[in-house]
Amino acid sequence: MKWPAIASLTYKETIRNRILINILLFAVALIALSLIIGDWSLGEQAKVIKDFGLSAMSLFGLLIALFIGIRLMVQELEQRTIYLVASKPVRRWEILFGKFAGLSLTLLLNVILMLLALWAVDWIIEKRIDFELAAAVVLIYVEILLIVAFALFFSSLMSPTLAAVATLAVFIAGHLSPILRDYVQLHPGSGLKKLYLAIYYIIPNLENLNLKMAVVEHLERPPHAVGMGILYGLLYLSFVLTATCMIFEKKDLK
Repeated sequence: MKWPAIASLTYKETIRNRILINILLFAVALIALSLIIGDWSLGEQAKVIKDFGLSAMSLFGLLIALFIGIRLMVQELEQRTIYLVASKPVRRWEILFGKFAGLSLTLLLNVILMLLALWAVDWIIEKRIDFELAAAVVLIYVEILLIVAFALFFSSLMSPTLAAVATLAVFIAGHLSPILRDYVQLHPGSGLKKLYLAIYYIIPNLENLNLKMAVVEHLERPPHAVGMGILYGLLYLSFVLTATCMIFEKKDLK
């Protein structure tokens, strides 16, 4: 199989000059925020830092999906380097999966280093490390991978600009999914009921991957919330990647 080699090359390409900038910006933002709210009570200061840090990770993941995930295949097509790879005895799904795996490794390193930075600031403020943050970060990483998969899917069907808009729409709709469900239940006669239900059932419910508030506020969360969230995200991810591979197989790369 050739995809591990493609993944390695993609990892090396995406990590250059990007990961350090991401981590630097993240760390600077955390330190700046801690200085701004320095006069707050210790408990509130820690909660704001944690909430900001977790939200920033999710936002960084979205931006990476939009600016790197979409360009991942588009750039290869524009520079015509993918034509050289496709001409070799390599299956097309291996090219796509290798690209995704390589970017996933880069994102994993990003997320780990951002979590370490968040723990460092938390230690400075509270003189302890809140290991519960790791549970939320794991699901944030799964969410990022899912958004990247959608970015690849849309970029295989449309222009980069439209793909970015569609990916952003999935991110927003995914987090509004429970609201759409509740709205339909409260207004069963709504003329847009079918549209809202279609969005609810087709778009992944990203709130299943959101433990930020529960972790920051130390709320009781449903049993196996992390495990079920990972399973839900990976199943949806597998479906989106499979659909993307099927589309990529039919693309004319000659």
